[in-house]
Amino acid sequence: MKTDDPSKFVARVGACIRRHALLDAPAAPGAEPERILVGVSGGADSVALLLALHDLGRSGLAVALTVAHLHHGLRETTADEDEVFVKNLAAKLGLPCTVNRADVRAEAERDRLSIEEAARNARRSFLADVARRADARKVALGHTADDRAETVLFNILRGTGLEGLAALPPRAPLPSPDFAKATPGLPTESPTRQSRFGDDEGRGGEAIEIIRPLVDLSRAEVRAFLEARGQAWREDETNEDPAFARNRLRREVLPLLHEAANPKVDEALLRLADQAADAADVLADALEVAWYGIVREVPASGSARRVSRPAATDRRDRRGGSGDPPRSVVIDADDFALLRPWLQGAILRRAVERLGGGLKHMSAERTCAAVEALLSGSVAGPVELPGDLTATRHRRAIRIGPKGEYEPRL
Repeated sequence: MKTDDPSKFVARVGACIRRHALLDAPAAPGAEPERILVGVSGGADSVALLLALHDLGRSGLAVALTVAHLHHGLRETTADEDEVFVKNLAAKLGLPCTVNRADVRAEAERDRLSIEEAARNARRSFLADVARRADARKVALGHTADDRAETVLFNILRGTGLEGLAALPPRAPLPSPDFAKATPGLPTESPTRQSRFGDDEGRGGEAIEIIRPLVDLSRAEVRAFLEARGQAWREDETNEDPAFARNRLRREVLPLLHEAANPKVDEALLRLADQAADAADVLADALEVAWYGIVREVPASGSARRVSRPAATDRRDRRGGSGDPPRSVVIDADDFALLRPWLQGAILRRAVERLGGGLKHMSAERTCAAVEALLSGSVAGPVELPGDLTATRHRRAIRIGPKGEYEPRL
């Protein structure tokens, strides 16, 4: 849709918000508007997002917007100009604006990450902090349908699972910065994975969500809207740098697929993402039933106790247990052996994550090997797991916990 009428673009953004229930139910007259933090880089997508949300707010959408911009310290003069541009745009719209600077290169070297991963972690940490201080539970980002299709293809080429196929969903938990650092390179953000901040963060410990009001719109529509509005934007020269794999995919691989394989490859990738998200929800439901049926948690002091399943589990609030992290986890080995291989691996990975082990080194191969070892006999292990954890089996009890501790029996 290319149009000279900017109002049609804004209306489509509003339709996307309603379709995916990105905002809470309309507030009663006189009630406080929903506070939304808008991440604005100065690029076309985030500028269009901010303008559309501002227009919708002026026409009745009950939102209070705050602008957030992070200077990554990578592009010197042009990044300084981006910062000034975003500040001026926010001032023109009469919106509060928070900016900060990060030394992404130093963080990448310190944490042994790629520049892209370090920048992503810095953004998450910054957005979480600003959202907390702005009393906002939602962070709006300017990802488009093109971004989603590119990310799905990128994840396929990296050998992703379902979570990677369900990339950039319309709404998802904002991954904890600590969790992101513990698992670099993994698709930590999905409709079914929840990573919460501590009780002192968010609004009373509530999760902070990412929302994507442009996820149904194309990059071409974004630029047509800005041109029709006469609104300038900033171009990030690193988006043209072939040193970054994602840029090569966007500029070389996707055009080749359009020409040689399927002129509607973007639509096919988006359908795959939607189907993967639906499948991930089904699998997450199965994991919930299995987890609460055969797992017991051992608190810091006391004996193993059955995990209580919440009366109602929100699909965006699945943490595999509640309250403080346990000291160890005990799984009924006989019931575990009857599960399908995917569920066996999912329970093992959730146990490691619940115990604070992190999943950076919990690859599919390592997960399968651990499951196979634990089911090889009535006594098995210890099997080493990430985070200085071990898994052992004694008859019906599979115990996962700190290395060297006594294994309780069911």
